[in-house]
Amino acid sequence: MTKTLQVFVFIAFFINTAIAAEKPANYAFGIPLEATGSEAFYDVTLPPAVYRGVARGDLSDVRVFNGAGEIVPHAWRPRRTVTADAPAPVALTLFPLKAPAGASLDSMSIKVRRSAGGAVSVDVQSAGFGAAAAHTTVGYFVDISNEERALRTIEFDWKQVQDGFAGKLRIDASDDLASWRTLVAGAPMVSLEVAGQRLQQKRVELPQQKSKYLRIAWVADAGARAIPELTSASAELAEKFIEAPREWMKVEAVKGEKPGEYVFDTRGRFPVDRLRIDLPDANTIVQVELLARNRAEEPWRSVTRGVVYRLRQTSGEIVSPELSSAPASERYWLLRVDQRGGGLGGGMPALNIGWAPHQLVFAARGAPPFQMTYGNRDAKAAAYAIETLLPGYRDDAGTKVRAAKTGTQKVNVSATGMQAQKELGGEARLADATDWKRWSLWGALGLGVLILGAMAWRLMKQLGQSRDKD
Repeated sequence: MTKTLQVFVFIAFFINTAIAAEKPANYAFGIPLEATGSEAFYDVTLPPAVYRGVARGDLSDVRVFNGAGEIVPHAWRPRRTVTADAPAPVALTLFPLKAPAGASLDSMSIKVRRSAGGAVSVDVQSAGFGAAAAHTTVGYFVDISNEERALRTIEFDWKQVQDGFAGKLRIDASDDLASWRTLVAGAPMVSLEVAGQRLQQKRVELPQQKSKYLRIAWVADAGARAIPELTSASAELAEKFIEAPREWMKVEAVKGEKPGEYVFDTRGRFPVDRLRIDLPDANTIVQVELLARNRAEEPWRSVTRGVVYRLRQTSGEIVSPELSSAPASERYWLLRVDQRGGGLGGGMPALNIGWAPHQLVFAARGAPPFQMTYGNRDAKAAAYAIETLLPGYRDDAGTKVRAAKTGTQKVNVSATGMQAQKELGGEARLADATDWKRWSLWGALGLGVLILGAMAWRLMKQLGQSRDKD
C-alpha cells in the first residue's frame, strides 16, 4: 500500500506541475492600467498595441492581472459601431385652414410668407369662394421646412368634447405647395370614457419621408361624433445614426504574385470594418476587390468589393468614400485591381484600415497595480458575459463604468501612435510551440500506468509462487 501511495503522489506532482496557474510571464506583452479610486469595476479602450500583440483575433488571449499576479474577472462590452441619436420632441405650429364648410383641401391655394425676422404667415385662398366667405376650419397647415430630419411621429392635443369622440386624421405632405402626397390616409384619433376608464389615442406614426410642408384634416364621416378643434402638436424626429469614432492606420503595399495585386501586412489582428485606398495617380478610377487571410499558407477570403477613384477638378481633388465591411481581424490583406483601363499604372497604392476599438471591463479585485496582458497562442477564452460580470447590465441604458487609463510610460512609439508595451514572456509566446503542458500530463499518466502495471505483474508473480508452495 505504501508503494501504491507513493506512485499516486508522484503522478499528482507531475499533473500539478503541468497545470500550473497562469501568470503574467505566460503572455508576450503587458500594459499597466491606472485604476484610480475605489470602484468595483473599470473599463479600458484597447490601444493599437494590443491588436499588434495578440495571438488570436477573438482576443481570447487577453487577461488582466492584479498586483499579486492573480487573474481578475473581465468581460467585453458589445461593440457599437453605429449609435442612434434620438432628439427631443419639437413643437409644431398649427396654422388653421379656413374655408366654406365642405370645401376640398385640394381646391385651396396655400402661400407661405417669411418676414426678415423669420416669422411665418400663411395665406389661403379657396377656389370659387371669396375671402369673406371663409368661416370654418377645414384643416391645418404645418411648416417643417427648417427641420433637418424627417418626422417619425406626431402627437396631437385638442379641446375637450363633452361626450368624447372617435375620428380619423389624414396627413398630406408637399415640397412645393402645389403637389401633395398622402402620408397617412386615416389615422385613428380617439378620446372616450367607458365605465370610468379613459381611452385615448393621440399619436400618429409617419413614414419617415423628408418633407417641407404638412396638411392635416379630419376625414369626413357622417356617422362620426363631433370632432374637436386641434390645439397643439408635437413631433418626434427620425433618429440620426452616427458612426462610432474609428482608429486609422496607413499600411504600405508590396506587389503581389500577379499583375494588379498588392499585398499589405498590418502586423496585427485589428478588427477592420472600414477601408480607404490611396491611389498613386490622379484621374484614376478602378474596380477593386479586397481579400484577407491570417497566415501565408491560408487561402485568401473575399471581404469587400467596390469602385475607387481619384479625380482632379478645378476646385481640388475628389476621392472615393471609404469602403465598409463586416469586421475582419486577419493580418494580411490583398488588393486585387481590375486591369481594364490600365489598372493603377506604375505607382503603388496605400491601404488605410479603420476599426472601432474594443472595450474591456474588469473587476478591481485585489491590490493594484493592475496590468493587461496579451499574446499567448495556447490561451483559452476566459472572458465572462458582460451581463454576468455586471448584473443588470443593459447596453441601451448606457451602463456607466469608470475608465482606467493605460500606462503613461512610452518607448519606441512609432509614427502610427502605438502605445508602448512591456515585454513579459516575449515573442516566444506567440510561436506555435510544443504543448509541454499536455505532453507532461500524458507522460505522467503513462508513467503511472507503467508503474501500476509493473506492480500488478509483480503481485501476480508472488501469488503464483505462493500457490506452488502450497
